[in-house]
Amino acid sequence: MSWSLQHILVYLTLGISVGYLLYKFVWPEIRKPKKSDSSKGCGSSDCGCH
Repeated sequence: MSWSLQHILVYLTLGISVGYLLYKFVWPEIRKPKKSDSSKGCGSSDCGCH
């Protein structure tokens, strides 16, 4: 099978678009910090930092 320039460009564009979608929608979900208990942030005293 001979690859033409058109085939290469189509697959390159497909790869870039799938990569962009993964970066835009999947990667932020992975990078989100885990939800922590907010009552443990200041300890026993309320420091007024919130």
